[in-house]
Amino acid sequence: MKNSISTALMVTVFTVPGLAYAQDESAPQKGGLTEIVVTAQKRAEGLSDVPISISAVSGEAIESYGQTNLETVASSIPNLKITQTAIANRIAIRGIASGDNKGFEQSVGMFVDGIYYGRDQLSRMPLVDLERVEVLRGPQPTLFGKNAIAGAVNVVSRRPSNELEGSINALYEFNHEEAKITGVLSGPLSQDIGARVVGYYRSMDGYFYNTEQDRNEPNVKEAFVRGIVDYDNGGAFSVDVKGEYANFKTKGQPREIFGAVGTYNAVFSGPLFVDTKEDYVRADGGYVSDNEIFDVVVNANLELGDHVVTSTTGYLDYKVRETVDVDFVAPKFLDGTALQEDYRQFSQELRLTSPGNQTFNYIAGIYYQNSRLDVNDQVEFNPTFLAFGPPFNALGDTSNDRTYSQKSDLISVFAQGELSLTEALRLTVGARFNHEKKTGQRDLVIVQGPLNTFNPAIVTATFRALNIEEHNISGKLTEDSFNPMANIQYDVTDDLMVYASFARGTKAGGFDVRSNSLPDSNTVARPGSFMFTDERADNYEAGLKYKSRSFAWNLSAYRTIYKDLQTNVFDGTLNFNVRNASGARTQGIETDIRWAVDDHFTLSGALAYLDFEFTNFTEGQCYFQQVPDSPGGFCDYSGKRNTLSPKWSGNLNGDFSHPVSESMKLGINLNADFSSAYIAAANLDPRTRQDGYIKMGARISLGHIDDKWSIALIGRNLTNERIKQTAGAVPLGTTITRNTGNAYNAVYDRPRNIALAVDMKF
Repeated sequence: MKNSISTALMVTVFTVPGLAYAQDESAPQKGGLTEIVVTAQKRAEGLSDVPISISAVSGEAIESYGQTNLETVASSIPNLKITQTAIANRIAIRGIASGDNKGFEQSVGMFVDGIYYGRDQLSRMPLVDLERVEVLRGPQPTLFGKNAIAGAVNVVSRRPSNELEGSINALYEFNHEEAKITGVLSGPLSQDIGARVVGYYRSMDGYFYNTEQDRNEPNVKEAFVRGIVDYDNGGAFSVDVKGEYANFKTKGQPREIFGAVGTYNAVFSGPLFVDTKEDYVRADGGYVSDNEIFDVVVNANLELGDHVVTSTTGYLDYKVRETVDVDFVAPKFLDGTALQEDYRQFSQELRLTSPGNQTFNYIAGIYYQNSRLDVNDQVEFNPTFLAFGPPFNALGDTSNDRTYSQKSDLISVFAQGELSLTEALRLTVGARFNHEKKTGQRDLVIVQGPLNTFNPAIVTATFRALNIEEHNISGKLTEDSFNPMANIQYDVTDDLMVYASFARGTKAGGFDVRSNSLPDSNTVARPGSFMFTDERADNYEAGLKYKSRSFAWNLSAYRTIYKDLQTNVFDGTLNFNVRNASGARTQGIETDIRWAVDDHFTLSGALAYLDFEFTNFTEGQCYFQQVPDSPGGFCDYSGKRNTLSPKWSGNLNGDFSHPVSESMKLGINLNADFSSAYIAAANLDPRTRQDGYIKMGARISLGHIDDKWSIALIGRNLTNERIKQTAGAVPLGTTITRNTGNAYNAVYDRPRNIALAVDMKF
């Protein structure tokens, strides 16, 4: 591994070196760097002027590398990880993420054109025709509408152009038969009205072969359409309306069984055979995820003298239908588990912005959000169990069906002001007050299928032995939170700014969607859970931002203390219950650079060091053969790192562009994403360790000097690294082997793939 890392680094350094693909990789203007403009503080500002740790990826860079969603973009942004699990996606910044429960708000808030996208699987949404993606690390308490206790991802779509233009971008990837096409038409409809229409389609066969389903997986079908109309006559009032629809469907996950321990292979043989060889070949009962999004956003601006009043109105409708084999193996145990989620959200923000470049600048506003969530969760125990001995046979041909509904109303007021104490010294203070009400109801029933002829009392007793029982519960939750921030900036020179800041963040409480019994049950060994409260974080950060004509450098050091973290606590059988059960401390350093070596060559890069420690987590799940060291049969995680939190991560990037004739230019890019080792399982099992890696990519293109057309060959993961995105023990493995054996499963990153891309503009 060390030799491969050294070789990769030498290749990168001596050919086209660079760091930080997470930065804007557009070519520099003649004689210097292109200014990266972001709206992280609700104003258009240069990246080097924003006193927070932030990365920005341009829409051009996303298109150039054929990236399709936030999962693929995240691999190139240090301290950001987006990973799939069986029933959810985890979005983590600096090692902090929400767990696998539909009742969680997200620790990393995702915002698309000013609208909060609070459901975890929306991170799989196609990224199409974007201006940029901004990643803000650390609590963002003031200017974002909800949560963002660990950070925020801000997605900005491209707006209508002043002149008629269009483009067609097509990509075909040879290894996994991925095909993608995007069409854009934009321009004025009249002197004051402009429009932009985008259409997108993508399909992929996949890079795993499922012998049970006789297909390649993940098999992907995605369709997307967006329309934006804006009105601006140069006067005091302007407005734009955006509507978009997306449908993205996946069959199969890139998941494989590995690492058999003890008697696992001996027990799971013959008719119960489970393949534990890591070879991109798998077998299970199937996975289908069908997601549908519809949203409408209306942004209006009214100038009142030198001030601007902004209204952002949003409606979001999201649906997902999933069928999951949650045991991940060919023998039919928990096949056919069905998950349904329906989410509807309305939000309204009114914001007053003062003119910029004054002695005192401020933003103040009010925000309202109403949402409705409905979840159905049906866990199927296959008739295969009927052939087992007691007590498993009573589970055959049964299901435990959960239904959950939630309503939420949030109102918040916020303000942030910047005061210039001197020409070089500025003080910024702000705060947001949130008032939220939630109601939730959960019902669970146990259903016997026609093949299960056991006495219902026996079936009920068997489920109770698994801490599962019929119940219904409802509740109300009201929370108030006050989140302040303060920041001081000092311009050491015209090119160098230093800053220090404090921010307090909260993440709202809620209700446990997936718990299988009542919190006060006296008929199961370990009662379930229902209501959990908010979690809190205090963040201290200091840094510097330097930008000259051809060189930019950002550096930040941070320390964040989390209290009452919302945690999934294992109950010793099949279930996880949500509790405010842990605390954590994260601290580290993040840095990035951009350097325009000359008019044709740009180097860039990013590096992050993360020191993560659970400060209080005594109810951790023990992994296989681990001896409990905490009361109640738990394992104490205090003092340990979280899952998916490598000490080091970063990237290298180098772009070269040069004319080869009067009408054509050549482009060459090499890039590398790297990570140190981490544990991929939530229970911190060392058998799921992912070794450190460097993932290389390259792009070579030939195109028109004015970007009217281009053709490019794109290589991703050229070193063919086999990377565990997330991992865990195989469900029921220790149960069926009677705790004498176990095996593991992991979701893997995409292996080496080569694509041809063609882009035409008119």
